Amino acid sequence: MERYDYSYPYTIVSFGFGLAKPQLKPQWQSLYYPLADGVWASTLATLLVMPGIMYMITTKYMWRRQGDYLRRDMQGQDTHGSNRGSRGIGAISQEIFGTFLGQNLSKSPPTGSSSRVLVAAWLVFAFIIGTVYRGNLTAALTLPKYPPRPETLEELLSYVDRVTAIPIGKDWQKQFRESGSSALRRLADIMYLGPSIVEGLQEATVKRQAHLDERLGVNHWIAEAFTRTDGSSPLYYGRESIIPGASAWPIPHDAPYKPQMDSIMMSVVEAGLYEKWTEDTLEDTQREGRAKQRVKERHNGREASVGTRPLGSSSSINALTIAHMQGPLMLLLLGLVISGLTFTTETLSVRCCH
Repeated sequence: MERYDYSYPYTIVSFGFGLAKPQLKPQWQSLYYPLADGVWASTLATLLVMPGIMYMITTKYMWRRQGDYLRRDMQGQDTHGSNRGSRGIGAISQEIFGTFLGQNLSKSPPTGSSSRVLVAAWLVFAFIIGTVYRGNLTAALTLPKYPPRPETLEELLSYVDRVTAIPIGKDWQKQFRESGSSALRRLADIMYLGPSIVEGLQEATVKRQAHLDERLGVNHWIAEAFTRTDGSSPLYYGRESIIPGASAWPIPHDAPYKPQMDSIMMSVVEAGLYEKWTEDTLEDTQREGRAKQRVKERHNGREASVGTRPLGSSSSINALTIAHMQGPLMLLLLGLVISGLTFTTETLSVRCCH
């Protein structure tokens, strides 16, 4: 500062952190996600109430029919089929739950007008709920919601175990320890100095840690060394800047060309050329990184298959992993266990009775 002056700033340098993107965790609750809590509660209440209402209306209708048959019997008329359509609460409950799960009516529908209206309303309700649930379930499985990733310093400190930085980061660490911010002081306590940018980012992919450095440098190495063949990357750069600062060209004090240089730099900034050059450089680096990755895979004799591409990549075909299908598989396993226990109990009870 005593020896040099600076030109008009051409960008704001962002000093922050790069770390691995959160991975999709096993989701045994995946069958629950498509509907909100209120919808689940309302649907469950309807399932519990419907058998009783159906039984009450059917029984009332049957009582009226039995009275008609009794009068016809007293008058000497034919009463054939007087018990037709009589059902218990268990059979009615089975019909309600079966139609709710998409099954057909196992018996003939009731003949009463009120019962038919109720059955029709229930079938429409079950069709709408089932269609909405299946559509949302498909969307939830193919486009899952990933865990939120740390974007601020506070979120970073609660997420990682340690933070790495290049050897010259000792000046940053000293500045953090002398800061009045408790978050910066905690950051200084978990800082580990030594690894390079690539080494720090590589460790971040396998450990719960991040790497501190300047945004453009970290993004450059992410694009060059960690870009997959489909263009995706397991790393990202946090949104918050821990130490923002202006970047400019150093020039001697009272240099006669400073006004002209400031005018040129201002024109570059206002035209957005610096941002455009930065984006072009990162795109070129990503393209080269993808090419190197393809050559490496070809050399190792294992071309990346479609089924192994991660969700969210540029591929139009994404394979569902065990993390997505854990809920249905666990439900199937639970059903097999319960049905097996029920079958065993029925078999033993029959043998004991005979």
